[in-house]
Amino acid sequence: MVDLSRDPIINVVYNGIKKGICVALDNECYAGAVILTYSGIDTMAYLSMPSNQEDVTKGDFIAWAEKYINFPGKEQLTGLEIYGARCGMLHTYSVFSKLSREGKCRVIGYMDKKPGPPVMYKPKISKDLVMISIKALTDAFFNGVDKFLVDLFADKQKGKVAEERFKKLVHTIPFQPQKVSSCSKSQK
Repeated sequence: MVDLSRDPIINVVYNGIKKGICVALDNECYAGAVILTYSGIDTMAYLSMPSNQEDVTKGDFIAWAEKYINFPGKEQLTGLEIYGARCGMLHTYSVFSKLSREGKCRVIGYMDKKPGPPVMYKPKISKDLVMISIKALTDAFFNGVDKFLVDLFADKQKGKVAEERFKKLVHTIPFQPQKVSSCSKSQK
């Protein structure tokens, strides 16, 4: 029987990144779920970088988000808006970022489990604010990850680069205590 828990995609993406987001959501730690989602987008952008690049850039994040973060319905967020929201949450635990203060993107506000559209934009109320459901954000990220991984490994060269990068990501390895032989004990 194959131990899939050691597979880097299962271990890192499903049992690491996605599980952490689910735990945060299940425990109503909504800001934590948002932060982990943006961190996850950073990780996916890292995996998708060109082979000669070592660090994720703003452009990598935006390109990944543009391609893979899609919400049901006509209202969408741009990659730049998602990046601005990321900067606000990760750097200042706020919905405001340098990009939003400079008017380069809308401010993204967050809704919890309330019913309604996943993305709400009411320009008559505010042209600078768009609201997103946190659950819709995480669902869009999870769906984007699944599509991205298929795309990534469909390209043999990109897949090879990603396999090397996966080795550098945080893996969870279950602790299994080692049995100490009685011979070892008596030698102390």
